[in-house]
Amino acid sequence: MKTVIVGAGAIGTLLASYMVKGGADVTMLDLPEVVERINKEDVEVRTLQGDSHKVKLKGTDDPKSLGDVDLLMFCVKTFHTEAAAASVSSFKDRVETVLSIQNGVDKEFILEKYFGKEKLIGGCCLEAASRIDEKTVMHTMSGITFLGELDGTISPRVESAVKLFKDGGLNAEASDQVVSADWCKWINFAAASGVCGLTRLPYYKVLLNPHSADLIAQIYREYADLAKASGVEVNDYPGFEVKTISQVSPEEAVKLLQQRGKGLEEKGAIKVMPSIAQDIVAGRRTECESIFGFAVREGEAKGVSMPFSRHVYALISAIDQSLE
Repeated sequence: MKTVIVGAGAIGTLLASYMVKGGADVTMLDLPEVVERINKEDVEVRTLQGDSHKVKLKGTDDPKSLGDVDLLMFCVKTFHTEAAAASVSSFKDRVETVLSIQNGVDKEFILEKYFGKEKLIGGCCLEAASRIDEKTVMHTMSGITFLGELDGTISPRVESAVKLFKDGGLNAEASDQVVSADWCKWINFAAASGVCGLTRLPYYKVLLNPHSADLIAQIYREYADLAKASGVEVNDYPGFEVKTISQVSPEEAVKLLQQRGKGLEEKGAIKVMPSIAQDIVAGRRTECESIFGFAVREGEAKGVSMPFSRHVYALISAIDQSLE
């Protein structure tokens, strides 16, 4: 299965390294200076448990050199999706399947415009990574990747993509509810990113504090209301029980989130921070528009009140604008 990963950032490099380790044919597509580094040096992936592996990746900055592609996977930051999709859309007829494992739920609208809806499959990737340096990636969270057709079916191409992940040692599963799973990931990511980003605290600490945990629960409820208005049913998944937390009392929601925080602390996951929070701390542009802006605008269009999310959006937007 010939796979091209667009974007050699932390998560793109992480997935590529495991897939190549499992014997997959993977090419990274990125800017010339990034590709030069990829082709010159091995990549090392480390885990929080102390394990590590090194692989040799291959990269190109020329989409025309790729030939036929079975799976085109987008791993760029969401604010680069439009430009990235446009840069490779000229060879869309040679691409069988397009997959985004990016944050947010608006990316498929962009990819559909360039590749057509029939090319797309849905994905919800619960792996997380951060860069230690240019050739070293830390695997900060090992979860599961759900893949499925956007209409809720499971096709041979979905099964092939699942196998690609699993052969590399990653946990993956075909799902007939991939849209719901992706929305639930988005909801959890938005709540965690907003509170961690504004406090600059690690995830487990904002879960343990009753005030910040309550804010996380409030954002859960607002996004869950938006999901309902959008015809999406939210469910519970290990580590982000969106349905339960958005429906129980505020007091019970705080208790459940605090339990999650204690679990992370006991496992030693005390450095986990969502990528938006990492970007704020590092002084980089965030994915604010896809994570918060899209939600606020959709809420306005659908008549869903989202005051807490609106305030988070305003504050993180101000941080982003201060970088300009």
